[in-house]
Amino acid sequence: MKKSAWKWMLAACMLFGTMAPVALAVQEPVPPAKETRTVQEDRAIAGQVPLRQAALSIGAVVKWDKSANAAKVSYGDIVWTVRVNDAVSDVNGMELKLSAKPGLTEQKKLTVPWDSFKQALNVNADWKDNKVVVDASDWKTKASQFVVTWGQTAVNPQAEAELQPYLTEALKKATKQFPFSMTVMQVVPTLGQPVQFVSAAQQHNGVHNTVTVTFMTDKGIPLQVELRYTAEGLINEVFPIYMPAAGYQKPAYDKSGTYKEEAIVFGEEAFKLPGTLTLPADVKGTVPVVVLVHGSGQHDRDESHGASKIFRDLAIGLAQQGVATVRYEKRTREYPNHAAGARDFTVMEETVADAVYAAKWAAQDKRIDKANVYVLGHSQGGMLVPRILDHDKDKSIRGAIVAAGPAGPIEDLILEQLEGHVKRAKDGKQPQAVISQLEGQVAGFTQFLKTIKDEKYSVDNLPPNFPMAKWWMDFRNTYAAEVSKKQAIPLFVIQGDNDFQVDKSHLDVWKKELTQRNNVEYKLYPKLNHFFIPSEQPSTGAEYAIPGNVPLEVAEDVAKWIKAQK
Repeated sequence: MKKSAWKWMLAACMLFGTMAPVALAVQEPVPPAKETRTVQEDRAIAGQVPLRQAALSIGAVVKWDKSANAAKVSYGDIVWTVRVNDAVSDVNGMELKLSAKPGLTEQKKLTVPWDSFKQALNVNADWKDNKVVVDASDWKTKASQFVVTWGQTAVNPQAEAELQPYLTEALKKATKQFPFSMTVMQVVPTLGQPVQFVSAAQQHNGVHNTVTVTFMTDKGIPLQVELRYTAEGLINEVFPIYMPAAGYQKPAYDKSGTYKEEAIVFGEEAFKLPGTLTLPADVKGTVPVVVLVHGSGQHDRDESHGASKIFRDLAIGLAQQGVATVRYEKRTREYPNHAAGARDFTVMEETVADAVYAAKWAAQDKRIDKANVYVLGHSQGGMLVPRILDHDKDKSIRGAIVAAGPAGPIEDLILEQLEGHVKRAKDGKQPQAVISQLEGQVAGFTQFLKTIKDEKYSVDNLPPNFPMAKWWMDFRNTYAAEVSKKQAIPLFVIQGDNDFQVDKSHLDVWKKELTQRNNVEYKLYPKLNHFFIPSEQPSTGAEYAIPGNVPLEVAEDVAKWIKAQK
């Protein structure tokens, strides 16, 4: 696949974010020549391993302090200082005696006793065939070593093969179609190569044991990679978080005791999804439920974006109105490589099927009023509401809320967004270099769009070497509002009037197309942006980094509409 084409696949996700660089220096040690040993002398020192080689392979960083004639090894929160020809080292300022003095090869490479290496860095591993072989019990080091190798796949073809023994059969199959290198080629140019392990944390989400590994890249930018393990200890998914959400603050209406939450799992057997059921605290009888359906991008269950969590806010607000919610990890987030490696992947697999699975799951819970199951689709999820309703063969869904849902084709909307970036840059008198770069993106996507719109291609005749070809051919030219004309299920269409991603003109199209229907209501909210967060200034996406919450009014309006359907 062409590298340039993948830029537009990412553009389709409509992501925004900022990250502050942190300085990171990596230096080769330059020890004094008088300490140099011969190769024969090095071999005579039993158990010595090359410090830098061993350290780098697990994500540790080695810096040489020439004035102290010492190497400092940083691995997570551990700093190990080793001095040439000195059997005493220190770990975080505490003395650690080595089993032998560090040595130097004739190439002036520092070697250390392997047993001392393991003790200092708290590593459970063996040194075999000139490599660090980590024991399965040492999940932290095993994860950090995996990420180091994963980060090398774009430049080292052998790295891809080295990862295969740690993968499930399903992930091996997926990476044949979509190798790790394709993902890494998108990460490294922007964020950098993962070089320094910072931390690791693990949590079981009901489907996978997820280990979140944080690295600092060679560009001084933090990068998080989620490794999803099966019960057998094999990796079933690898997900780099390109732009971590940060800064979220709970809304003022988040009152403890007004709601309760439970972990749930549902979905297709091969693609089980973890989620959260939020219920009113005092459930008496059964309550209505809303399934929250994500927009474009690899979203978590809260649809976290910047400093906002639109789905979490809605879940809390609706619970206070006596309405339950189901929110869940999007399939492309829980199974990103499986999705990318699937030849037949369309919006059915990305969004539609799982929304219906969630509705069916909710209907079987004894606390839920199965006659009052609703879906709320945000952004692309709102655009897919008509497809979700058509796919609901069991008629589990009573009604739907379209929140900032595009009325027309998503490919046309992406071009509008890119052109909007250019206009805002010019209006804001940005440097010409910035404007030229944005204009280049418009030109690139315009060419990309020609293939998408080319009528000679279809789901049965896909364009060659085209990213997400079947997804695009299946989804192109979708006029959601027009499709809804043929449906009879009640709708509530809501929109913020400060939304630059899906502007309020789309609400007008929904109104125009559905004029003949008498079971559709609409509401336009002043000042609310694409994520239904208030913004006094015209939305540009920059405000996404500022903490904000969905006003309680939105949840109140949705709940009022739902109760009116009963």
